[in-house]
Amino acid sequence: MVALVPDTLVLSLQYSLRPGEPLLLAVSLSNGDVVIIDTHDYQVKNRFSGAHSLEVWTVAWSGGCLTPALYTGGDDSALCCLPFGNTLGPAVDHPYARTALDFVRDSKTHEAGVTAILPLTIDRDHHEWLLTGSYDEYVRVLQITSRSKKTQVMADLRLNGGVWQLRHLKSEALFENEAKPMRFWVLASCMHAGCRVLEISKAPQRDGSWAIEVVAKFEEHESMNYASDVKPDSYLDDVKKATFVSTSFYDKKLCIWQLKDT
Repeated sequence: MVALVPDTLVLSLQYSLRPGEPLLLAVSLSNGDVVIIDTHDYQVKNRFSGAHSLEVWTVAWSGGCLTPALYTGGDDSALCCLPFGNTLGPAVDHPYARTALDFVRDSKTHEAGVTAILPLTIDRDHHEWLLTGSYDEYVRVLQITSRSKKTQVMADLRLNGGVWQLRHLKSEALFENEAKPMRFWVLASCMHAGCRVLEISKAPQRDGSWAIEVVAKFEEHESMNYASDVKPDSYLDDVKKATFVSTSFYDKKLCIWQLKDT
C-alpha cells in the first residue's frame, strides 16, 4: 500500500509499459497533483504539483519512443504535458525519477474539463496525435509537436454528452502511408448521451486531413454512462462483430450489446 495525500481522492491510474524499464504507475489526484509510483517497490518516484488547479481527471503516457512524457487532463480545462529531460536508455536511476522539465499547459483548446486522453500514433517527424474527450461534449484529434509540445486541433466532433472515457478498439495502417489511410476505432462513454463507437481516420498523404465519424450509438442507459468496454476476442477481424458492455451510474444498469447489421 502507498500512502499519498490525506483527504485526497485517487481519480485515475495508468501503467507505463515501456520495454526494458520498470513498470510504473501514474496516479492523478483530486488536489491537482500527479504521482508516479514504481511498482517494483511501490515507492513514490516523483510528485508533480502546479500543472492543474483543480482535479486531474485523467493521465496517459506518451506513445513516443524518444523522450518520456506524461499527458494529464484536469477539471480546469487544461491539457498538460510533463516532458522529462532525458531519453530512455540504461541509467542508474529510472528516468521518471528525475525532475520533469517545465510542463506545457494548454488551457485554450477545451471549453470545459479534460476527462479522457488517448494517444493514437506518432508521425515521421515524431509529432504525436492524441484523441481527447471533454465535459464540453467534444472529441478532438490533436497534434502535439515534438519539440514545443504545442497543440493543434486537426479534427473535432460533438457527441452530445460529456466524453468521460475513450477505449481503443482497433487500428489499421498505424503509421503514415502514401497509399492507405490510417484508421482507428474507439469506444466512447458519453455520460448522459450513452455510448458511441467512433472511426477516426487520416487521409494517406503526409499532410492529409483527419476525420471523426460516429459509426454506432447505444442509448439505452437512463443515467450517466461512465464506463464501457469490449469483449477482447469478439472483434479480431471486424469491430462491427464486437460484443460491448456498458454501465450507468444512478440507475445501476449494466448492458451487453452488439451492433446491428445495416
